[in-house]
Amino acid sequence: MLDFVDIQYAQHLSGRLDRYRIKHTNPYKINFRCPLCGDSKKNRSKARGWLLEKDNKLFYFCHNCGASHAFANFLKVIDPLAYNDYVAEKYIGKANNTLTAVESTLETTKFEQPKFSHTERLKKLKKVSQLDHNHPVKKYIDIRQIPSKHHYRLYFAPKFMEWVNSIIPNKFDNIKKDEPRLVIPFLDKEGTCFGVAARSMDPDAYLRYISIMFDEVPKIFGLDKVNFNEKYYVVEGALDSMFLSNAVAMAGADGGTAALRCVENAVFVFDAEPRNKEIHNRMAKIIDNGHSIVIWPDDVPGKDINEMVLDGSISCVESLMRTITYKGLEAKLKFQQWKRT
Repeated sequence: MLDFVDIQYAQHLSGRLDRYRIKHTNPYKINFRCPLCGDSKKNRSKARGWLLEKDNKLFYFCHNCGASHAFANFLKVIDPLAYNDYVAEKYIGKANNTLTAVESTLETTKFEQPKFSHTERLKKLKKVSQLDHNHPVKKYIDIRQIPSKHHYRLYFAPKFMEWVNSIIPNKFDNIKKDEPRLVIPFLDKEGTCFGVAARSMDPDAYLRYISIMFDEVPKIFGLDKVNFNEKYYVVEGALDSMFLSNAVAMAGADGGTAALRCVENAVFVFDAEPRNKEIHNRMAKIIDNGHSIVIWPDDVPGKDINEMVLDGSISCVESLMRTITYKGLEAKLKFQQWKRT
């Protein structure tokens, strides 16, 4: 059981920590914005600092900057005066402790930062390649004709919210409407999972896709596989990228290039939706910046690569894409024609 002195001084910090909330009391979990790194600069509502109970002791950990400290060390940084009172109340006078001896002990108390590798963040889930052929997710992937060589890159979460909460404590406060989802992981070059997109298997789901980011980095799928030193395609959907030999997916990003390497080798591919104003703006930005872009012909079947594959009228979508890649003035002229279709 957690020492009452720890609880008292942890609650004392409520006035000093932004978005302070006690999430659980057994075991103790307190959430707030990290005061050490300032937490997210883009979203003031994000709070990724945690005081967590472990082995009847309290520790601090930040999911943003990775800072990890014993509670006493954290308290010393945040409120030095309260720290002196805390040490006096908790340690001094017990077993002939002195302030120097206590601080020496506290400084060696560490809470190891979790190393969330590919396997650790995904280890509780089954790969689609491991599912029975009659499994609904396996059937869905087969119906979409996703090449079997990529099935190991996709996962199944029978209770998606519960799984996310095991990585980010209390990310979902209410999991009563939890459901199974297809999980598409975002992996970096080292194979670390920094986020996921999860698709519901319910056709009437309120949210068909949910994206969860474990780290504050651009949402790009395929960084673990792409070769930036050769020509590569930048598509919108993760599943679309699996039909191409060398590709990444921006996965809902705005089509910017800052997160990409060797952008001179990139060919941007947007969905074939000539009446979509948002896609117009993204394509215009890419063309104006001098990048290569695929501009679909008027009669292309389907709005994205996967739909074109399913239609079956194009023998090789990637071969077609090579013949309709444009840049510079030619891209501007083709783009103007395409918008009018």
